[in-house]
Amino acid sequence: MFRNKKSKFETPTGDRGRTPYFHGRSKIMHKFDRILTSAVATREGTIQLIQGAPGAGKTALVDQMEKLAKSRGWKSVEIDPQALWDVKALREFFPDKNIFRKITAKFTDESSSISVGIDIEWSTQNIRKILRSGSRRPLLLILDEAQMLGSSGKPVGAQAVVASSVLKAIHNGKMRAPIMLIAAGLRTTLTSLQALDVSRFGERNKASLGELSEESARAVIQDWIVKGGSAKGDPTEWIDALYKETDRWPRHVHSYARIASIYLEKHSGMMTREGLEKVIEKGRRRRIGYYEQRVEGFFVDEIRHVARILSDLPAGKPFDRLNMINRLSEIYGEEASQELFDRLLEKGIVESHQLEGYHIPIPSLHTWIVESIV
Repeated sequence: MFRNKKSKFETPTGDRGRTPYFHGRSKIMHKFDRILTSAVATREGTIQLIQGAPGAGKTALVDQMEKLAKSRGWKSVEIDPQALWDVKALREFFPDKNIFRKITAKFTDESSSISVGIDIEWSTQNIRKILRSGSRRPLLLILDEAQMLGSSGKPVGAQAVVASSVLKAIHNGKMRAPIMLIAAGLRTTLTSLQALDVSRFGERNKASLGELSEESARAVIQDWIVKGGSAKGDPTEWIDALYKETDRWPRHVHSYARIASIYLEKHSGMMTREGLEKVIEKGRRRRIGYYEQRVEGFFVDEIRHVARILSDLPAGKPFDRLNMINRLSEIYGEEASQELFDRLLEKGIVESHQLEGYHIPIPSLHTWIVESIV
């Protein structure tokens, strides 16, 4: 078993979020770099859309984008959905609170001229002005979990009007300043933005994340083992074994490799067969825990019926939405079946698969649902 000695890689966030070792997504990063350059040259920003299921590496990619932007002289600010329409929410993310107030009064008499400063809060309608005043440098706004704009963080009424105005101004380069927004979330994020009248994304401004390439997945595992775990000797056996466990899914690559790194760090970098078996065993338990979290919020019978439908389909292969809904309708009726399918989409269990239909994005998740729940 692992010792109780604390590792430098044991953090409260666990497997989720930023990672010290990043490989892949080079085409996305190259396009983003070009967007940054263009935004500064033209003083016209835009929205960069990043979509993917939970564990697809959205947060890690956004972290790399933020680092790149900062290296180009940009200021970055992380916001939540409410900051797009609520001044009080927006100001929480800016360290310089002075940009939210302005001098608006001047009194003059015959003997002297006296200027009196009065602090007045900016109104909600002036959020675009606040953002333009937010930094003398180009400004990068980061909105993670952006799919909430269409669900739990959905603006209504006047809020939606303001949010739509702000988003469209940024996306269409109408801010009269180099201001960009990275909107990262599940694959329902585009639908959430479309509901706020932001719908057109060019190929350069939209990225859908899936599995890593074999080369990138192996490179990440190697870095964790060699750099993080200070492995002694040839790491090929460990890399091969861990790679086979991951489906090249970023969350699994990160999780297995991080577990290996912690083990090696605590065992002076010694790569033994017994150690590898312990790492794989713990990685599999962690993977099952991840899948169990994915189906939280569903009734057992709902997932069981979904599993029975999936059992007729090869793992990783696309399926027809209407076929699944029709089969579920035999049990729940059409309206409830559509609602169940929408929840599967919102949780990232099911994803659209280009023009071929829908699929479970991780083959091993498909297999786990079928084998564990049916």
